[in-house]
Amino acid sequence: MLLLSLNKPLCVAMNRSPLPVIILSLVLPAYAQAAEWSITGDVKQNLSYDDNVFLRSGSDRKGSFEYRIIPTMNFLHKTDVSEVQASASYGTQVYSNPAFNSLNQDIQNYGLAGFYKTERIDWGLNWNYSITPTRSNAQADSGNFDATASSDKWTVSPSATYKISELDSLSLVPSYSESSFSKGGGTGFRNYETKNVNLTWQHLWSERYSSSLSAFYSNFLSQSGTASDFGGTQQITYDSLGLNATNAYRWSDNWNLSGTIGFRETESEVNAQKSSSFGFLANAAIDYTNETYSGGINFSRSLAPSNQGFLQEQTSVGLSANYRLTDHLSAGLTTSYLMSDQVSVNNQKTRENINVSPSISWNFSPDWTLMGSYRYRSQDRSSSGSSGIGIVNNGFASGYSDLFMLSIDYNWQGFKVSR
Repeated sequence: MLLLSLNKPLCVAMNRSPLPVIILSLVLPAYAQAAEWSITGDVKQNLSYDDNVFLRSGSDRKGSFEYRIIPTMNFLHKTDVSEVQASASYGTQVYSNPAFNSLNQDIQNYGLAGFYKTERIDWGLNWNYSITPTRSNAQADSGNFDATASSDKWTVSPSATYKISELDSLSLVPSYSESSFSKGGGTGFRNYETKNVNLTWQHLWSERYSSSLSAFYSNFLSQSGTASDFGGTQQITYDSLGLNATNAYRWSDNWNLSGTIGFRETESEVNAQKSSSFGFLANAAIDYTNETYSGGINFSRSLAPSNQGFLQEQTSVGLSANYRLTDHLSAGLTTSYLMSDQVSVNNQKTRENINVSPSISWNFSPDWTLMGSYRYRSQDRSSSGSSGIGIVNNGFASGYSDLFMLSIDYNWQGFKVSR
């Protein structure tokens, strides 16, 4: 993903309009002076065996080898007051078992991001387009590991950060995204769009401690593919308002603490029936880093869209650790627990997902890394109850899988030009 920095020191005042400068710095290289150019890339490939590809239970369990390769190119243009980043990746995945030929799909991702600084305001723009198998994100969105559909998604997000003083800033970040789905076996997926607006005030109390207060509005709208989907529902909408308070504290050179607490109110309209719900939002993390060890614990409560056209409230807990055994050898462990509930849908069963993944990696040259890993994944959800909205549990399995993977990554250092 592309990273967009909005809180860098302001050193040059410019009177030009910021958006044209971002575009011109891409199209007209000679426009900016003292510019830095760089092109880098990487190729990620892995061979894995999953003993339960569709995450089913009992006699329905079927396994297969999978080969995946994803090359990526990155571009950077940077000056004292502006920065433009672009990336493009196009890969594929192939399964050895003929029963999973429908899962042999291409994976694409394209991104463009930039920012421009003036004396008082940092302007930014972020755009992304991706084509991915829906199974790749099934745990986070629908829980449907059976689907053979692919997801086309694009997102655009401008931003502006106004520097009120040396210690205070005000940021406005709107965003818009659309997701659509190809026809895949038994999906029941619904195209949807999301709109978000976030207004944040941030105050720097010291070099180690900062806090912020943000208000947000989000709109989620999904459309059914046919008139019979979800009991004839043609449209489902959610409107959410919320407020969050965040504190971040750098306890020492090794410890970082951060926490967010807030609330949201969501108005829903499903099958022409309106309802409202309240909930709390949270995000807390503790991270530790030294020369040989890094790790962290995090907790999150958030709203997330589902491919089946509903808004979900998700609660997650995660733990990660990495230990440097030698200069070139390291071992890692990641674990996570995720609980998903559909917002304002009565009698809908909770979905629970667990992941545990230990790994060991060998950086045998500056450009090459070899890694072996194991992943245990499980999903638990009852198949009963349609909630009066059609068969919303279609594709939700309860099962577990074991995956063994060997990965080899190549990082191309590329070249850099300064002028």
